[in-house]
Order: sequence, then C-alpha cells, then structure tokens
Amino acid sequence: MLACHLKPRIVKKKVPDSVLAEIRRMIISGEFKEGDKLPNQNEFAAQLGVSRPSLREALQTLTQLGAIEQRPGVGTILVARSPALLAGNLELPLISDTEATLQLVEARRVIEMGMVSLAVTRASQEELAAIGQVLKEMERAAERGDVETYCTKDLIYHHLIAQAAHNRFLSSLFQNIRQPFEQFLTDAFSAIPHRMQRSLVEHRKIYEAMKTRDPGQALAAMNAHLDMIEQAMEVFYRQQKAPEE
Repeated sequence: MLACHLKPRIVKKKVPDSVLAEIRRMIISGEFKEGDKLPNQNEFAAQLGVSRPSLREALQTLTQLGAIEQRPGVGTILVARSPALLAGNLELPLISDTEATLQLVEARRVIEMGMVSLAVTRASQEELAAIGQVLKEMERAAERGDVETYCTKDLIYHHLIAQAAHNRFLSSLFQNIRQPFEQFLTDAFSAIPHRMQRSLVEHRKIYEAMKTRDPGQALAAMNAHLDMIEQAMEVFYRQQKAPEE
C-alpha cells in the first residue's frame, strides 16, 4: 500500500477499475505520452496507492484492449495514440438517446459482421484461445451477477475478434466506436440486467462457430446477437414510453 506520507489518489469503486480510470486521466492530462514507458509495477502501485495484484489486473485489461504493450527487456509502453483507451471522436450515445443507441447497433452490425467473417478463418489458435478464455471470464461474471466485470469482458471479447480479423482498417473502425460501445454496455446491462444471461449464450455461439471455422454459422451467430440487442432495446424503449401515453 501507499506510504503513509503520500495521499492515495484512488478511492472507492473496484480497485482495478479505479486504476484504469486513473491511468486514463494521466494520459489525457499529458502525464503519459505516446511511446512513454510506464513506471515499474512496484513504483506504479505505490504511486497509485494500490496493491500490485490490482495494478496487474488493470494492466492486463489495458493490454487486451490494445492500449499498452509489454515489451521484453523494455517494459510497459503506452501505444501511440492508444486508440483503444481514448477513442472519442463520437458523442456517447447514452441509453437515454434512442436514436443514437439504435444507430450504434447499426454501426456495430456493419463493422462486426465484417470482423467476424474475416476472423473466423484468419484467427490463430492462440487468438481463439484468448477469446475462449475471456468467454470463461464472462461466464464467471454472469454467475456472480457482476455487471461491471461482465461489461469489461464483453468489450474485450469483441476487441479480440477485431484483432483476429487481421485488418488494420477494420480494426480502426471498431476502435472508433469502442467508447460509445463501452458506454452502451454499461447502460444497457444496468437497465436490463436479465439480458446478461442471454448475451452469454449468444457470445458462446459466436465463439463455437469461430472455433469450428464455420463462416456461415459465425455470421449467423453474430447477426442473431445484434438482432437480439436491437430487439431488447426496442422493447425497453417501448416500456419506458408506455407510462407517458
């Protein structure tokens, strides 16, 4: 923990999530710049006032999101522009904005159908294993009813599919919707918590199709997943509107 003469900068919330928020703040403020090496874990944990395991968990998430790279013999490097962490050229389509939310689903359909159609044949065995591992983490979060962790792992799951497509331009398009996508996940699962179990089933079907290298099934599973999201949101908006009518 932080030495007694230093004031902890992180309070409340789950510690790894607070670490993520603080690192993001440091990047936005310019404390960390493109290509900078992060402090070693002992120094960084002390600076943030957290334990090394909490810091490692946060760094693992950032690595999976493509925001940082662990370079042997060098250390942890902030990736140039870190698009996975800072993508913000779109306004956040909060769940209260019906039109923006449904447009986000439309954009996801265009981008993610292309992603999965390439990833199903291009993904390496290591990339498939990584997607499968994140799926297991989603399952554990769903069992606990841990919406916050589930949302984080859901985002990483789709990010890994984007990486497995091995197309830098398609991956960039996904990064451009990453921030509103993340906000949507948080809002949607908070408003419709029962969607989590259904979402898990849909993600499992996408993964199984990818694992068997079946393009038709992978596309069908991704399309069905996005259909269910759109339908769930339309039902939610009708229910919210009903008392006013």
